[in-house]
Amino acid sequence: MNALNPYTTFVQQFFTSYGCSVVEQSDSHFKVQLTNEMDEEIMNRPFYWHYMKKMNREGDPMQLTFTDTDQKTNQGIYLHAGTPKLHTLYNTAIKKARTARLYEVIHQPDHNKAMSPWLVVNALLHYRGKQAKDEPISIGLNLIHGTMTLRMMERIQNIDFETKVSDYTFPMTPVITLASAYKRIEKHVENYIASKNNEWAIESLRHLDQEKQLLESFYQSEDIGLESFTKEREQIDTRYKPYIDMEVINGGLFYISQETSASWING
Repeated sequence: MNALNPYTTFVQQFFTSYGCSVVEQSDSHFKVQLTNEMDEEIMNRPFYWHYMKKMNREGDPMQLTFTDTDQKTNQGIYLHAGTPKLHTLYNTAIKKARTARLYEVIHQPDHNKAMSPWLVVNALLHYRGKQAKDEPISIGLNLIHGTMTLRMMERIQNIDFETKVSDYTFPMTPVITLASAYKRIEKHVENYIASKNNEWAIESLRHLDQEKQLLESFYQSEDIGLESFTKEREQIDTRYKPYIDMEVINGGLFYISQETSASWING
């Protein structure tokens, strides 16, 4: 499936993180086998699972198929900003894993190895206006020297982590505080947004002005009263006034070997 689709990347990483296997995959779709726990979490079958538990039976978790095209011939859940199941996964990720402290697994080091602390923040940028879209971002910041790297989840997805430090390794004490690191990440996101094409916001404001002018003409011609005019004016602002909001999904402190860290920085 198209790896450039950010929703595809998130969904695949989400299910892999919770032990669900991809059982079928092509350039345009992939199928996931849910675990019992994940089926119960996201598939809204409370009576089924209550019955299975009551009867002391294993249950039969479902499979989900996702696609990156909305063509009618393709079966599956079309992944885009408004996909209801996608937002279910966002909410589940928030509930199950908002923060973490993990250590890269180091097998049989020949000497004591220092582990660099990285603050990792995964977030969604919500673009709202005439049209709406969500953009997932993942940023890592090294708490020793302040180096920042993007697409952090892609970088660490193939690294083994544990909740305890491997033998003969030791975590370095951060030089940069978490509060300062988070502010740096926020500033980077602000600069990133400012650098992007803002035609969508201009178009939203243009449409907002047109809607307000149309409403004003109705009011002046006495087709609607003051109360209706006021309420409709507020609703127009809510629907079309452009804004961008950053929602932090989860994050954590990841201790990563200096060799791995250097490969990102120098690569």
